[in-house]
Amino acid sequence: MTKLDQQSMQAKLEKLAAAIDILDGLKDTDQELFVRDARTNSAAMFNLVICIELIVDIGNHILNASFNKPLHTYKDVITELGKQQVVPAKLSEQNATMADFRNMLIHAYPEISLTEVYKHLQKAPGTFRQFARHFHQFIDQAT
Repeated sequence: MTKLDQQSMQAKLEKLAAAIDILDGLKDTDQELFVRDARTNSAAMFNLVICIELIVDIGNHILNASFNKPLHTYKDVITELGKQQVVPAKLSEQNATMADFRNMLIHAYPEISLTEVYKHLQKAPGTFRQFARHFHQFIDQAT
């Protein structure tokens, strides 16, 4: 097992908080305007990807350093965070599909429904904040 890199984790958690704040500002956009305005929906998609990437990156680091469980898929990281009680199992189970959504945003963006993106945007900041809160708690307990 390796040691948790506190400085790196803190920097990533700060980036996560900044991206969540951006998403919070975008989620109040009227749905019709959101779908029509490429700047708004592009900013939302980009920051959704950034948040998911950070959650998986932070989660993978915790799992590797604290449980000697390096994982290779996004979904496995999110699921294992619940199994290891880094985050509540229910939070992990309910959000394992965020890995699939991230893959759609990255690989299937020409076909993605902006209405679906908008739906995800409505709950994403709260969900991402829950992950961040549990990461903070875990890291604080590990020190």
